[in-house]
Amino acid sequence: MPELRLTYCGNVHAAPDLPSVQAGLREHTAPVARAAQAAGRAFGVGGWWPQDLVEELRRDPVTLARLAATLRELDLPLWTLNVFPFSGFHDEVVKTAVYRPDWATEERLAYTRACAEVGAALCARGSELPLSTLPLGYRGPGEAPADLRLMARNLARCASAFAAIEAATGVRCVLALEPEPNCLLETAAATATFLERWLFDEGAWTTVPGDVLRRHLGVCVDLCHLAVVGEDPLLALRDLHARGIAVPKIQVSACLEVRAPEGLDALLAFAEPRYLHQTAAANGRRALDLPEVAADRAAFAAGGRVRSHYHVPLFWDQPGPFGSTQQEVARVLRALAAGAAPMPLLEVETYTWGVLGDFAGTSPLSTRIAHEMSWAAQQLRTPDPGPQSVSCSPR
Repeated sequence: MPELRLTYCGNVHAAPDLPSVQAGLREHTAPVARAAQAAGRAFGVGGWWPQDLVEELRRDPVTLARLAATLRELDLPLWTLNVFPFSGFHDEVVKTAVYRPDWATEERLAYTRACAEVGAALCARGSELPLSTLPLGYRGPGEAPADLRLMARNLARCASAFAAIEAATGVRCVLALEPEPNCLLETAAATATFLERWLFDEGAWTTVPGDVLRRHLGVCVDLCHLAVVGEDPLLALRDLHARGIAVPKIQVSACLEVRAPEGLDALLAFAEPRYLHQTAAANGRRALDLPEVAADRAAFAAGGRVRSHYHVPLFWDQPGPFGSTQQEVARVLRALAAGAAPMPLLEVETYTWGVLGDFAGTSPLSTRIAHEMSWAAQQLRTPDPGPQSVSCSPR
């Protein structure tokens, strides 16, 4: 099996300040790491820092040194960063606010550069640090069209900044656009086309060489997101590899799935006020969130299989009309393990524990996350049942 780097995403933990981050590392991340290490797996941190905190870490060497000391004390190297949520990811209502500011703004560029600078300072020379970001942005009904050229120019500026960081620190930061339903980039294929058209081929910022753009920009494949829009992850990974586009990180995530009309009520029971749950039926019917599905219930009941962007624990599924896409996740993991190429970093991203209540157990959060990690590792040890192996090594 290719070398494995399997972690989980720290956006599940509220982290408004350094003491909160340190508490989360001690209470949650360290026990997950110990469980992984006891099973013979290496472990590194998948971090998330909101804007205010990352600016403090960037400006104040003492604060940064305290975080570095905590990571050393707990034997937790930094492996990756999620720089998609800018701030407020644990507010009472997040919904479409998670897409702001977008890549047309200086704020998004500055935040991403700051995360890379801090992250590189915490990594060893020679490391690769994937940073997953939003798929450019979101446009709701009535909003002005996105300025794709401006967004591409900001991404090119970011790649240039990442090249300077690598020259100074020896750490290669790779910004990975993460396609998501209802966003400007919904699929891996669309993301690849955007990168080629606006950056790699034409060049929206001509002072940045093409090799720099390809070295520091790529795609993050989120299995939940692709399941909702109906894009096969293995075919997507093959396509990205063939086009020479880096895939530094795969987010290992399952979504809710209605397999028969009688399962629709179970899906609607998951409606909650914090996060957005884009939903799609097999016949193309779409909704931005679950209340819209309820309002259009008859159409979704007649729409065939329905999938909703609701990250649920990897170890949970059930037979019958309602469950999760767990078996799709297992299929992808087994194919990755069967391949000979280097495997991207794998990041379990079930950030919804705070809105799931007692769903899938009441044990400590670290125990439930460790259970997810163990489930994923087991799939990576299971022989692939068919010709699904995939080459997806980053460029």
